[in-house]
Amino acid sequence: MKALNIGKNFGIKFTMSEKYEIFSAAFSANSLRATGFKSTHYALAELIDNSIQSALEDKKSKNCNVEVIAIDKGQKLSKILVVDDAGGMSPDILRTSLGVGRGRALEENKKNRVGKGKTSKFGLGLKQASLSQCARFEVYTWQGKDVYMSYLDNDELDAGKLKYVPEPIKKNIPEELNEIISLKGSKSGTCVIWFDISPKSTWKTSFGLMRNAEIEFGRMYRHLIEDKSVKINLKTFDEISKNSFKEMSSKHVRKSDPLFLMKDCIVEDFKEHKDLNKSDKYFDFVEEEEFIAPNKSKIIIKYSVTNKKFREAAVGSGNSLNSFLGKHDGVSVIRNGRELEIEKSFMQKDTRERFVGVEIMFDATLDDLMGVDGKKQTAANFYKRDIENLAGDDGKSEIEYLKDIEDNLSGDEVILVKISNSITQKINTLLQQVRNIRKNTKKGLAPDSGEMTGTKALDDRDGKTQSDKDFKNISDAEKLEWVKKKLEEGGEEDVEEVAGDIVGKKLRFHFTDVDLPPQFLFDIELNAGIYNIKLNKKHPAFLNFFKLLSDQDDVNSDEPSSEKGLKLLLESWARLEDEAPENLKIQLQDIRLEWGKLARLFFKS
Repeated sequence: MKALNIGKNFGIKFTMSEKYEIFSAAFSANSLRATGFKSTHYALAELIDNSIQSALEDKKSKNCNVEVIAIDKGQKLSKILVVDDAGGMSPDILRTSLGVGRGRALEENKKNRVGKGKTSKFGLGLKQASLSQCARFEVYTWQGKDVYMSYLDNDELDAGKLKYVPEPIKKNIPEELNEIISLKGSKSGTCVIWFDISPKSTWKTSFGLMRNAEIEFGRMYRHLIEDKSVKINLKTFDEISKNSFKEMSSKHVRKSDPLFLMKDCIVEDFKEHKDLNKSDKYFDFVEEEEFIAPNKSKIIIKYSVTNKKFREAAVGSGNSLNSFLGKHDGVSVIRNGRELEIEKSFMQKDTRERFVGVEIMFDATLDDLMGVDGKKQTAANFYKRDIENLAGDDGKSEIEYLKDIEDNLSGDEVILVKISNSITQKINTLLQQVRNIRKNTKKGLAPDSGEMTGTKALDDRDGKTQSDKDFKNISDAEKLEWVKKKLEEGGEEDVEEVAGDIVGKKLRFHFTDVDLPPQFLFDIELNAGIYNIKLNKKHPAFLNFFKLLSDQDDVNSDEPSSEKGLKLLLESWARLEDEAPENLKIQLQDIRLEWGKLARLFFKS
């Protein structure tokens, strides 16, 4: 064909007979490597998803076993194997599965769209996951005696040597690797081998990888482990010489439930668990909500909240159980029984949120609605919509705002807003339950509490007031009766326990929340040498300051307590009034009343 004249003046010739690939092999490989995963665990999860999908599609299988094997060489992660006993693949399907934008599940999805039980979406998972973590991977699969193998190799792709998926050949798994596989005798299955693990891999050794894999996989697949759809075994080996391996560890993945409702979970390993009976529940199931999406698919939201016994077991800095809970803050997003992520936007940076469990479940027909990405790591459309602030910005009530949304937004956005609003309200309600539990767990009587610190401060001022003498001379029994009376007035539930602790520790201060005339910021009552400081629940400062400080503090935190600081300020005022001469004492009480009136005005403005 005659050359075109385009570019003649530049000495360039183009011919219509030349062929150009839309995507070169090198570009495709680089693109796949660049589409990063959150971690090596998420990359491996793509392969585990494929195993589960294969078992679902195999009518003879209702569940599958998966082995994840990590091999070190010279104290460095060298190879990873993922092996299953699911349905396996034919040579044609194997070849198709290694093509970009192709795959068995993807072809099926073109006909039926993504339905319940489907885990693959874009035909990229196996390739993306593998090439992001290693230089070369091989896939061995069998449906009977014959094993077929094909592969992709980064170096060959970059050099342009590998433009087409290699035709599968009959080839057994390398003997030395086959020896360490427990599932090698299965009638059908697949083995993916990652060679030359990338330096960009999350973990440098098999120990680091597997130490965290049980928690990650236990959380991701807890529902599927619970219903016995999958069983995952983790194994590590050290390559002590060429083709010779020493087993370092082997364990089955147990469930890790952020709602703490499932039995036989990883949490039972923590030392603090020994303080609880095996039959003790950690969290209590609260309720389950159901929403219907525009396509008629169900969205299920489940809630749980800690009970008092567990709350007390998970208290204190350095508490491993408490730390474990803190890693699960957020809403667990479950697609087809597998967790995608823990969504953090609903949380308020309140450390007590670790004692509230929330889970949202949907099937793959809602991928577009929820914004599920190709790597199944996020649901981009699921996040907190701050209805209160949005409504306020529009000068509307929340009810008016929600009605306006229904009238003007698409059905998809409406359901997402409703879900967000419901979750936000429910979390706030459950947090209050946690705060109420905390209120009755002796938190205020800790060695570094405001009450204890204030009491110690009086040691240097002992004998200055009549109350100091009363505290020494009045019996503990009389003190106990008076403290119990004050606690009852404040709505304390465990009156006997708390009063006994106050008197037993010889505390000079305690606090109660009571209803007083609205002009009072707080009031002070003194008897038997003990100061009862009463915070007025009817004053706007109570909700906007006193309670706010209390709610934002956590006994589990090592940070300075704002609530303790407030208590010390009020205790010092109480002592100021007590030490003042009678005429000045009355003036100070009047000032306290006027301060309350002015504060009421400021807080309401």
